[in-house]
Amino acid sequence: MDEDIEALRQEVRHLIAMHTASYVVLTSLVATHPNPAQLQLHLVTALEGVLGSERLARWGEDQKQIVRKVVETFQHVQPAAIIDPLASAMGAQDPRRKT
Repeated sequence: MDEDIEALRQEVRHLIAMHTASYVVLTSLVATHPNPAQLQLHLVTALEGVLGSERLARWGEDQKQIVRKVVETFQHVQPAAIIDPLASAMGAQDPRRKT
């Protein structure tokens, strides 16, 4: 019995770690999406489609609320600034830089 409980605890820890990794990746993808407005529209449409689907019909309200809150979290991610490694490495020496 104790082994079963410990196995379940380990499974929960692994699921939490996987969820955290997914959150980091998805947040980066949302922040660097080339068309943030289109992404936001798609998130809203996809969320309502999933929540109204037969697949989730038997889910409890707590589960549906979690789905809604997670998707809404991604709707608040701001677009990231453009990353330019060459400019960072060369600084004032960057030939593209206007003086």
